[in-house]
This record gives sequence, structure tokens and C-alpha cells, in this order.
Amino acid sequence: MQKKYCLALLLAMSAGTSAAKADQNAQDNADVSAVTDQTMFEFGSYGTLGATHASLNSADFALDAPMPYGAGRSNYLSTSDNSLIAAHVNATFTPDLTAIFQVISEYNSNGNYRPEVEWANVKYSLTPDLDIKVGRFALPTFLDSENHDVGYSFVWVHTPFELYQQMPITSVDGVNAAFHSTLGEAENTVKLIAGQNTTETSVGIVDSKNIRGIFDNLDYGQATFHLGYQQRSTSTQSEIAGLYPGWLEASDLSAGFSYDPGSWFFKSEWLQDRTQYKTNAMYASVGYRINQYTPYIMHSQSSAAAAYDSSLPYMNMAQKSNSVGVRWDFMKNLDLKLQYVNIKLGNNSTGYLVNIPDNVSLSGKTFHVISAVVDFVF
Repeated sequence: MQKKYCLALLLAMSAGTSAAKADQNAQDNADVSAVTDQTMFEFGSYGTLGATHASLNSADFALDAPMPYGAGRSNYLSTSDNSLIAAHVNATFTPDLTAIFQVISEYNSNGNYRPEVEWANVKYSLTPDLDIKVGRFALPTFLDSENHDVGYSFVWVHTPFELYQQMPITSVDGVNAAFHSTLGEAENTVKLIAGQNTTETSVGIVDSKNIRGIFDNLDYGQATFHLGYQQRSTSTQSEIAGLYPGWLEASDLSAGFSYDPGSWFFKSEWLQDRTQYKTNAMYASVGYRINQYTPYIMHSQSSAAAAYDSSLPYMNMAQKSNSVGVRWDFMKNLDLKLQYVNIKLGNNSTGYLVNIPDNVSLSGKTFHVISAVVDFVF
């Protein structure tokens, strides 16, 4: 029944949409100087249809933390990990005043594909170098934060989960100020954000308040440099014993680098997450483009959480993964990707697996994940 509902929803949301921007970056970079030559409203959609297999019989591999089930113990072949669709409308009221509203349907913590509002914000350009955004917008923690759901926008089947699982918050309800400047031949953008967020995960509801952060992106030729720092107060409401019911102070420091001259690419990022624990995560990936094909490799890893207070329980989700894959751009606005991932859990670690039975030890276990997806943008 769920698959029939998902297919119906995919068809309904994608029908009638016109060619448009694939992600929030399109709104940020849109040239609205020719507003008299364009319509006020512009519609678009993007999505991914995929299937995943994991060589597990005692747990499920789930791409995102909110997913209660995945490939492995529950399903030999799962379509929930990599299948989603989104529809959005961009509004241009004046050359200085624009807005975006986006709805996405993907597998969630309730085990269904209920559509949710991912973005809903208004942007006003105070000057050519300064704009203010109010509403719900992407939290720019990583290089691909603002397009992490747009599979067509990156080479891999999905963004590296060891890194992106560290930061389950993908959007903020609040204010975003962006300052644009030119430094010689380089273009620089500094973003200041403030707001709050509520996220449902497989273990409960995570509330974050007093989110504030500063993020910098520097584009120089084919190279992009990214730095970010954010703080927040976070609280998890859960029936599972051992989770903290009160508010904790958290901070995250992130850095990234990308170089893409066209025929090949290199991309790497790192994050340190701090609450009562300190966790590090990173990845590095390189690929080469051969006509319509882009083979690539990637290594990613996350460390065990080191407790600042020795009386705290030890949290360990350490794991390492090595990936090899290929992207085939077989048609305009469509691609096909295949990816193999070998994952090794750390000692006494359950990694980012879900649906683990009681008294099952996965310490040091090695398993593989095979995925195939089709991405589209309209």
C-alpha cells in the first residue's frame, strides 16, 4: 500500500511542472534584472527513484537518521533510502523581492512518505551585495547542504552519510543575512543565520533553539572553499532511557574544499560536533569524466564520541566506508548511478544502523551496500 501511495504521489507532484531551478542556489544566484521578461511564478520539481541492498540480517542500513527501517534485516531490497520527490515554486515580485516555497516527500520517521514543507522564505536585496532571507531555509553546514536532496546536482548516489548524519538539522526557521563581495578574481559570500528547528528522528523528537552561525564560501576559479561555525541549544524528547531530557549546548565546526576543472573533480569535507561529547567525521572523493560517464571513488569515516565527563556513558557510532561508483548522464535532466560501498564498524560500535534487536553485537562487523538510482530535474 505504501509503494502504491508513493508512486501516486510522485506522479501527482511531478505532473505539470515546468523547467526551473533545481535547488535553493538557483534562487540565490538568479538574475532578476530582466524581471519584465519573465513570469512572476516559476514552477519546478526534482526527485530520485532508487533501490538499495545491504548484506545484513541483524540490522537495517538507513541513509537518514529519521528512517525506522531500511535495507538488510527488514528488506532484501529497499526503495525507501534513495527515493524522494520535491516540487517548488519561485516567485519574483520585484527585482529585489523574491520568495520560494518547496514541498518534499521522502521516507520519514513515521514510516510513510507524508509531504513536508522544506523551504518557505522571502528574500529581499537591500543592496547588490546584501540580502536578507526570512522564513524556513537551508542550514549551510556543508558544501552540498543547500542541495543535499537534489541527487542530480552531485556525482554520488547520495551525500556521505558518515558526515551528514552528524548534523541531522537541514533547515532553520529564522533569519539569514548574506554578504557578497569580490576579492580580486574571487567571489566571497558570508552568511549569518539565527533561528530554531524541530526534527523527528528514529529515537525521538530533537528540538534546537538559539541556533546561530556564520558560514563563508569562497569561489576562486574552479576551486571552492567553505568554512562554518554554529552553536545551538538542543533537547531530545524520547521514551528511550538514557537520552537527555534537558537542554544541552552544542557547537559544530565545518570545513570543505572542492576543485572541479571540468574533466575531473576532487571534494573533501570535515566536521567536528561538540555537545557533552566530541565527534569528528570526514570524507574525500575523486572522479573523472569520460563523455557521459563519471566513475568515482570515495572514503568517509566518523569517530567514536569522546566524552568530556568520564562519568558519562560511552557513545560509539564509529565506522569507515569505501565507495566506488559511476554516474551516467544518459538523457537531458536525467542520470543513472550505480554505487558499491564497503562499510566497517568500529569496535563496540553500531554505526548508523537502525532496527537492531536487543542483545545483538555488531562490533567490528563489515558489510556492503549496493545502490542504483535514477535522478531527474524538471
